[in-house]
Formats: sequence, C-alpha cells, structure tokens
Amino acid sequence: MTQEQKDVPRIQIEDNKVVEQTKDIPLIVNDKEEIVTVRKLSTGVRNKIRSSATKTVILGGQPNITVNDAEIQEQILAKAIVKAPFAFDIESIKKLPAEVSDYLFIEYQEFAEPDIKKKD
Repeated sequence: MTQEQKDVPRIQIEDNKVVEQTKDIPLIVNDKEEIVTVRKLSTGVRNKIRSSATKTVILGGQPNITVNDAEIQEQILAKAIVKAPFAFDIESIKKLPAEVSDYLFIEYQEFAEPDIKKKD
C-alpha cells in the first residue's frame, strides 16, 4: 500500500502539547436534538482501558485470552464523552439503551479510530 492510498493521521500541537480533538454527535433527547461531544483518547488511556478489560489465564500450559468488548465500550464512552445531556460515568453509561450507547460508540470509533472496524 502506497502513502497515497493510506489515510495519514493528522495531529495539532501547540506549545509542545497535543491539542485535544473533539466531535459533536447529534442525539434526540425528549424529542429535541441535543449534542454529545466526544474527544479522542490518548494512547495511554485507550491502552489502559483495553488492558483492564483483557484477562489471560493459563490452561494446560496455553494462554487463554478473553477480551470483554462490552466493558471496553463502556469505559471508552465514559472517558471520551466530555459533554452530554446525561450523566456519563460508567454506571450511567451502563443504564443507557443499548442502541444509544452502540450509536455513540460507533460514532466515536469512526472519528477516533477509523482503522478499527466494529466486529459483526
């Protein structure tokens, strides 16, 4: 794959610090359009979330790795949302209707991690 075929990531740096990138996602709340704002997570935050939701057990001398995708989604949303018309701590995210949390997570992934495709 040549450089022209790949989407080269963009980053903004000011005063030697990465500028936080955000995206506004529309959501209908009580028949009114509201905005949920998400930010791109840093590599460290994202990796910590993935690590905390991954368990490795040795069975018969072989590693058995289990990844809790639901926990990853909940934790990423709780860390990525910076503004919403609802509480966005882990417990509140768990109480959202599945279609809402899935929609927000897909929108987040398309914005922040476009190379990672949601598993069918």
